[in-house]
Amino acid sequence: MKVMRKMEALVDGKNRGFKVGDRIHVGKYYTATCQKVGKNGAIFMFDQYLNKAWMMNLKETNEGGYEASDLRRYLKEFATGSMFDEIREMMVPFKKTWDLLRIPTAEEMFGPEEAHELYKTLSVKKQWPLMKDRHNRLAFCGEDQNLAWGWLQNKCKDFDSHFAVMNYYGGKGHYSARAAIGVRVVFRLLV
Repeated sequence: MKVMRKMEALVDGKNRGFKVGDRIHVGKYYTATCQKVGKNGAIFMFDQYLNKAWMMNLKETNEGGYEASDLRRYLKEFATGSMFDEIREMMVPFKKTWDLLRIPTAEEMFGPEEAHELYKTLSVKKQWPLMKDRHNRLAFCGEDQNLAWGWLQNKCKDFDSHFAVMNYYGGKGHYSARAAIGVRVVFRLLV
């Protein structure tokens, strides 16, 4: 018989001991689950989309990718919000951009082989272990708690104005950069 156990643990100081599957509270309304633990920290992703849907870009383009997007600029500002006060000292910037927050990639959600079919690939090499189960890719948005679509960093191969998205049943898709859809925040904490 397999037993899955959830228990509360206090992590602080130098012995944080995060493990894949650990869930923490961020601010008053959100939880985040540890997706990966490595030498540079533990990567967490919100379990919910932000309460407000956002466009990737105000203009109908994917030029410059996620790094040049209006959504990225918004997340840089969002990272300064008080909801992160409790974990701010543990937050570690991502090396490539030095941002404290980002959104996931198609490779992290679906794996590199599946992501390559529709999207321009990024440097991520592996799918997060929890994302192998489609149920973990699903997320709710807003107060009505409806399943929603959400942005991924990758540009679409066949459309100059589209980015990768996670659809509401955990599958691959793409959407116009001007569409307002869900944003699932990713951040890294010291281990």
